[in-house]
Amino acid sequence: MWGIEGLLPEAFLLAVGFFAPRRDVGSVALLLYAVATATQIERSYFFSAFPAEVWLLISLFAGATLLAWHWHALPGEAIRVIFWIVATYGLLIRSRHLAWSWGLLESAALGGYFFVAIVGKEKEKWRAALRYFIWSVLGSALILLGIALRLAEGHSLIYPLASGSTLSWAFLSWGWAIKVAFLPWHGWMMGLYRTLPLAWGAWFSVVPKGALLLNFIYLLPEEGGVSLFLWYVFGVFSLLGGYAAAWAASTPSEMLFWGTFAQAGYMVLASVYGGEESAAAFWLVYGWASLLSFLYVERPWRGRLGDGVGLLLLSNLAALPPVLGFWVKVGLFW
Repeated sequence: MWGIEGLLPEAFLLAVGFFAPRRDVGSVALLLYAVATATQIERSYFFSAFPAEVWLLISLFAGATLLAWHWHALPGEAIRVIFWIVATYGLLIRSRHLAWSWGLLESAALGGYFFVAIVGKEKEKWRAALRYFIWSVLGSALILLGIALRLAEGHSLIYPLASGSTLSWAFLSWGWAIKVAFLPWHGWMMGLYRTLPLAWGAWFSVVPKGALLLNFIYLLPEEGGVSLFLWYVFGVFSLLGGYAAAWAASTPSEMLFWGTFAQAGYMVLASVYGGEESAAAFWLVYGWASLLSFLYVERPWRGRLGDGVGLLLLSNLAALPPVLGFWVKVGLFW
């Protein structure tokens, strides 16, 4: 069915964020949003219904927002913005049209500028917001060039895309890599993480990457034959560079931030048609392990139980068998 019913969960979330930006009301709204998307079967225009992998990531987005919000409270203006961003990313992972996806990327980026300006550290936030703006605009411009080339070639923008020219895919891959902040375009995103409170830096290290990477996997052509050389190069460079930087990091939080770039590089392994399920499962497990690790770093648990929790989180991030993080990472290879 094609109608506006498919947009009701996001519309509800936006309404609560704008008209009742309080933690008690907002917490219930985020839980209801996750529940609503689990039962939503309507399709709206160029947005799909809610397959299992989409709901898994939406539940991660809602849960991550709840965790960060109760970890570090926000003023009303920031609550409105973060609800806007969550709803935008919820739509992005359901988007099945390249132009809509581009518009949603810009909507989320706009929300990010305002969020940094409201919540960021006073002496650093304007510089971080400016760098965020510049690199985001560059990524958007490259994606627009890819869209223009596809239209000039007579290809549809509806997912999954047709193969198209190597140049159009190069522009799309390059633009997406900048938006995800693959290395070497990581500096602007690391500046954002460091400017925000740790809770919200952790949120921005997990939620946007998951949404952008899953959307990219959805747009890949069913018949294959597409040139993703640049995409793989950027992913591998981010994987290796992220781990190298994490090894040299001076604090546990810096190590975890660098680790997010490396883990995003792993998602490149699922960049084939039909790879969205393994990608979503991987990011769900990694996302929660990462968020809880950030919380553990700032508020470590003492005693035998706390040590066990810390070891379990570390094992998931390192993908050591037999923990769940190992199996979802293995799933990326199959």
